[in-house]
This record gives sequence, C-alpha cells and structure tokens, in this order.
Amino acid sequence: MSEKNTTDEIDFTSKSSFQNVMNKAKRKQTVKYFIITTITTIFLLAVIYIGSQQILEKRRADDRSMTYSLIHGANTHQGSASPSDSNLFSYTQEIAYEKQIGDRVILWDTDSVTIPLFGKRRVNESGTETKIFSEREKRYVNFNQLNGEREIEFYFPQLTYTYLPKEITAATELGNNKIVEVALSFKKPLTLHEASKILGTDNVNWLWVDTSTDAQVKEYKKEALMKENERHAITQGGGSAYGFEVMDSDFEIGGQFFLNIIKTLSLEDGNYQSKVKKLANSINEKSSPKVSDIRISGAVVTGTPKELERFNNIDIIRASLIGATVDIY
Repeated sequence: MSEKNTTDEIDFTSKSSFQNVMNKAKRKQTVKYFIITTITTIFLLAVIYIGSQQILEKRRADDRSMTYSLIHGANTHQGSASPSDSNLFSYTQEIAYEKQIGDRVILWDTDSVTIPLFGKRRVNESGTETKIFSEREKRYVNFNQLNGEREIEFYFPQLTYTYLPKEITAATELGNNKIVEVALSFKKPLTLHEASKILGTDNVNWLWVDTSTDAQVKEYKKEALMKENERHAITQGGGSAYGFEVMDSDFEIGGQFFLNIIKTLSLEDGNYQSKVKKLANSINEKSSPKVSDIRISGAVVTGTPKELERFNNIDIIRASLIGATVDIY
C-alpha cells in the first residue's frame, strides 16, 4: 500500500490537463476582473463628467456678468456670449460688448471668460484701446482698435485741469447725415432731479454716477501733479465708469434700477459682491443708498448735430468729448 502512495503518484497538479484547466480559469478570472474594472471606470468617469458639467452649468447660470454690465461701462451693454472651449474642468466663452448709436449696433469690446470647476472666474480682456496724442485737440485721444471709433472719457468735477475739451460745438457742425455720441462732464455733481431739470431727457442715453470717495480724489490729485508735464489728464474712462441707462425718459426710474442691481449683487456670494458693496458705500457710507443719494457727474448724449445743438449753451457742462459717430444712411 505504501508503495502505491508515492509522491510521483499523487502529484497530479503537474499533469498538463490540470494546468490547462487552471490556466483557463485564470484567463476567465482575468477577463472578468478586466470587464468589471472597465465598467466601473467608465461608470465613475461618466459620473465625474456629468457631475462636473452640472457644476459648470450651475456656475455659468450663477454668473452675473450680464447684470453687472448694466451698471458698468458707459453707454455699452453685454451682447452675445459664445462658447470657445469646454472640458472636464472648465468652460470658456467669448463675450461681446456692444454700443448702440441710433439704430446701429457697434461691436465695442470682447472678453474671453473662463469659468473653472473650482475657484474664481478668469477674464482675459482683449485691450481694445490705442492712445495717441493729438496736437490739434491738445490731448491724448483713445481709439477703439476693433472699429476705429473714439472712446469716451469723463473729467472729474473735483479736479483742476490745464485743458478742458469742448467738442460739443464740433459735434453740432458735423454733417446732417451723422448720429454722434458725446460724453458730457459737469462742473459739479447733480442730483437726478437737478440733472433732469437742467439737461432735459431728450437724447440723453446714459448717466455717469459719481462714485469717487475723498480718499480716491486725494490720490487723483497726487497723480495729476505727477503727470502735469506729461500732458496726461486724469479722467474716468468710459469702459470703467459706473452709471445707468435712462429709462422711459425718467432719470429716477433708471436710478432705482441702478440701486436694485447693486442690492441684488451685494447679497450674492459672487465675483461682484465686494465691488458693489464699495460702490454702495461711495454713494452713502452710512446706510443703504436711496435714489436721492445718487449724484451725477456726467452724461452721454447721442443724436444728429441739430438735435445736439441745445447742449451747446448749458452752463453746467464743463467738458465734452465726441465718441462714436455713425452715418444715418
């Protein structure tokens, strides 16, 4: 009996048939694990992709750049937004900003905005201005690179200037086939009631809100002294000015709309919260601003040369700059 139970007789695992069975079982197990791993990976990737797209979609929906543009940028508004790139971690879109002069819409600026899955939105501004000194006009003139039109600027009522342009007269002398945009700067800030009474509402498109604090004015004056011999005036560029469109020929309706946007954005935990809170404090640092607290330091008017003639003799106007001009026909 012991002779039959030798090691060679019971070592059946070395037989080729057993090895084939084992190899086949291993292959099946490997294939099974591969299929399970692949399905699990695809499922997880699908969940991650769908989840990231939902987060990005929500962040796009929560973006308030269009709302903010209603109070930021003189006589411009945000137009179309088209996607330029999208992936698992971010979404990039090209945003166009437009200016309407008469019945013509002009492309004025473009921004490339990236909304990441996490973190703050990133804005790549195109920088569309070219500044050239004009001997004839005795100032630096900003031209828009996208369309060649003039950029408007405002002159602060709190600052002293060696030269103040008076281009409203030139605007009224252009051909009758033109519609002209002119930026008006006032000698002093006005209430909405005062501005409406002095300017009237016809051809007044947009009002520049005075948001300068005492500290900012002090810095502007220091900067003006440093640039006095460089022929650079300290002005408020139209692209970064705060204000609002005149609605229904009523300055106070537009003013209330302006304050409503500030209040809405200040309550949201977004990219503009801190900006609009500072804006509100510049209008009334003690309490929530009211329409009666708003002060206007300038305006944008548009019309034919004949329609703009009435602004020639308004004493409160300190400076005036021609902006965009278009042909009626």
